Amino acid sequence: MQLNETAVGEKVRISELKIENAMLKRRLLALGCDEGCDICIKQKGLFGSPCTFETKGQYISIRQCDACAIMVERR
Repeated sequence: MQLNETAVGEKVRISELKIENAMLKRRLLALGCDEGCDICIKQKGLFGSPCTFETKGQYISIRQCDACAIMVERR
């Protein structure tokens, strides 16, 4: 399942990062967002606007097209 397919308030675990953008992947890894990390979806915008999620006490917003490249599984 992709990150952008999850519902607001749902808690999931990252199973795979398929992000092609090296800078974004490096930033997410620097923030502790790696495979096996638990995240909670906090906000999703309409019509392709950013997706906000929380991990390890931090709120991170990414574009919907980048959220499609993050594979998650339900806990």
